[in-house]
Amino acid sequence: MEQQITLNNTLEEELRIMLVEERKLTNSLRKEIETLKKMVAEEQEGKYRAYIKFADLQKEFNKI
Repeated sequence: MEQQITLNNTLEEELRIMLVEERKLTNSLRKEIETLKKMVAEEQEGKYRAYIKFADLQKEFNKI
């Protein structure tokens, strides 16, 4: 019986370690996803502003 308890404790501890590692990885990936979302949003906003500026310049050019 002693061997079975030790074996179960070892397996449980191994699973706990794996769970902690996976949780760290998950948290890291979530942070990276948030960073990428912000970067994409900033890039899209930059493109939008550039498009608006381009359209304004075209209007100015057409007046000349």
